Amino acid sequence: MTLQGLTLFLFLPLLLHLLHIAGWSRRFKGALHPAETKARNQAPGAATPWQPERAEDLTVVLPARNEARALPRLLADLAKGNCLPAAVIVVDDASDDDTLKAIAPSGGWPFPLNIMANPGTGKKAGLSAGMRAAETTWVVQVDADVRIGRHFIDAIAQTLAQSGSKFDMLLLPLRLANAASGSPQRTLDVLQALDFAAMQGWAVAAVQRSRPAMASGGAWVWRRSAFPHDALRPELASGDDVFSLAALIAQGDGNRVGWVGRTEAMASAAPMPTLRQLLDQRIRWGAKSTAYPRALKEARRVATTIAAMHAAGIALLILHPLAGLAFWATKALGDMAYTHQVGQAYGLFDGMGGLRRVSALALLALVHPPFIITTLLLMPFRKVRWKGRTTA
Repeated sequence: MTLQGLTLFLFLPLLLHLLHIAGWSRRFKGALHPAETKARNQAPGAATPWQPERAEDLTVVLPARNEARALPRLLADLAKGNCLPAAVIVVDDASDDDTLKAIAPSGGWPFPLNIMANPGTGKKAGLSAGMRAAETTWVVQVDADVRIGRHFIDAIAQTLAQSGSKFDMLLLPLRLANAASGSPQRTLDVLQALDFAAMQGWAVAAVQRSRPAMASGGAWVWRRSAFPHDALRPELASGDDVFSLAALIAQGDGNRVGWVGRTEAMASAAPMPTLRQLLDQRIRWGAKSTAYPRALKEARRVATTIAAMHAAGIALLILHPLAGLAFWATKALGDMAYTHQVGQAYGLFDGMGGLRRVSALALLALVHPPFIITTLLLMPFRKVRWKGRTTA
């Protein structure tokens, strides 16, 4: 094969990647929209105080370990909601800080707060125990560091009332930010938030095609009776989201995975505070990918394309530097357009000027490939810790 022919051949993975993101962009368009939440403001001069409604068929389950600072904030967010869950179950995973004192039932929460000890070790065991303890049809699971708005439960309840019978699992819009609304401020926070939003856009697009490929255990909804307790792979440190999703797909129920596409159902999870912690997080995520079940065909297909594209881009830089630069510039422009669309839908640019917006997208396109390569190179050698425990 001539150099020209090899160059053209190496552009094929890039073409496939661009086709992928064009499809994700098309299916994500309009996937997030405002909920038709009811006005619940107390009328002027009313003699009795306003009382929130209650979602009688929905329980919130919160597995937690050493969350003395974050968990009270999340419970306060739930308490301020215009619609309250039927109950909240906190599953404490052997916390050795003041988590239990911070969330004591004497805090006067406006919903039943049940605190139970994790019968096992790790989030998977805690999540499973909380699911079994719930008495409602639906369970919402969110991580303890998540922040939510006052219409969070209401928006979920509306979706379940309208189309819940079709689904056993529903994804929630999840973003990385330290507050329930507004854009992240630090450059590191912005970059990881945009990167995560791009992954979320792909996950939503896959659900729209009835070919779910990825979920985030940071915030999701499950029909309690359908939760696959025996498919969580407890010998692995994380991955409750991926393995439970794969269990549905393996049963032929991938079409029963839905999406709560309402902006009010948005959950905001805290970004990693340092670059080292971010790297460890992605190593932890990547380490479980080798154990992905065969049912996750869509995830494997996309991962293979991305890996081939990075390898082809590196090869082009060596064989034909000018063509290699054109390759990476084209990839960057495509990624920036797609990431801008998703980031805007997730509110990551709110209050951000146009120049900073473009700069953030360009910087992400520049640093993302070496970050991914570094993660892959370190994965076999670095043993990361999470919640004070080694994950591998």
